[in-house]
Amino acid sequence: MKIEVGESLCYSYLRHVKQCLIVQTNWKASDHWDRQIPDEKLEGMFQSMRQRFDVSGQVFRGTQNSAQFMRQGEIDVIGIDQMGDVHAMDVAFHESGLNYTVGVANNVLKKMLRTYLLLNGYLRTARKFHVYFLSPKVNRRDQQTLENIFVTLRGEYPSEVAEWHLIMNDGFGTMMSETLAKADTVADTSELFIRSSKLLNLADVAETVPVRSSFEQPIRSSGTPIHRRSMTEHSRNSGGQIQPIVRGLMKTLLEDHPTLLDEADIQKLMDRDFCKRILGLTTGNFPLLRSVEAGRFEGRQSRYWKYRYGGRFYVCSEWWKDHHMQNAVSLLRFVKEISAKKPDARGNDALNSHALALEDYIRSA
Repeated sequence: MKIEVGESLCYSYLRHVKQCLIVQTNWKASDHWDRQIPDEKLEGMFQSMRQRFDVSGQVFRGTQNSAQFMRQGEIDVIGIDQMGDVHAMDVAFHESGLNYTVGVANNVLKKMLRTYLLLNGYLRTARKFHVYFLSPKVNRRDQQTLENIFVTLRGEYPSEVAEWHLIMNDGFGTMMSETLAKADTVADTSELFIRSSKLLNLADVAETVPVRSSFEQPIRSSGTPIHRRSMTEHSRNSGGQIQPIVRGLMKTLLEDHPTLLDEADIQKLMDRDFCKRILGLTTGNFPLLRSVEAGRFEGRQSRYWKYRYGGRFYVCSEWWKDHHMQNAVSLLRFVKEISAKKPDARGNDALNSHALALEDYIRSA
């Protein structure tokens, strides 16, 4: 049986983030099911779609009626949440960007319209429909095209009946992070994506790439700026973990805006007593930073993440759940002190973003 990792991610996302009680991959309607609205009404909806969206004739490409259109359809992942909403997801995982022979616009629009028609035909009693298109990599030439499609869909079928979600690039990464944050407490061996993430953690591979800082200029998705959203969502959905915020903050201070820290500040962060007694961090009695030359290990145990921040430093990985609140408060105080010391520094807006993320984390804990 063919297993798609993108579909497995969506499956876990719907179960654990959207809290869907029922989730199925590769959902396809049976010819033996009764439809919940009359065939003539479905046909009217289909013909209206053709007139509204298929002026060129390239979207439906010879499909003449609603029955044929629906019979061809398959939804990658579908779920029903505790409120009775239906979530229908189509995911495209193309390493080089979306690659459709009939064109990105025509293909994606056809998928979304067919999903909407299927939901109306068989799940009409749902409280609301949520229709998603997801892709981890969309080239710049296609981003605006997809955003325009979803603006049009929202105008034609407003939020009272359907929510339209376009999740791509950084938005996809945020969704994946939200799902991974739930992984520690999931014991279902049927979830390929979560099982894979646990394998990476066991092999100490997942720590080689830092979490992208929230204030780096991302690609817009679903009409919402991801860079303002991602830090607070990491804090709300981290399952009691502060690590994503720490990584983002360290990337800011050590790579993106290294002038925020003086050399004296760096030396303090490499000092065990300063980190513990002055900064107030509880990280297994290890300093926050260690030089690359000093290595990641204490005895046989790795105490620092693999990624080399700024090519010079390792960052401590000993962030235990019991101390997350204390560490969040200490880091927030530290960030505000740096910001106050250099109020006109170029990276000060970035620090403020991290401060907001930490405040949100503390409030939601």
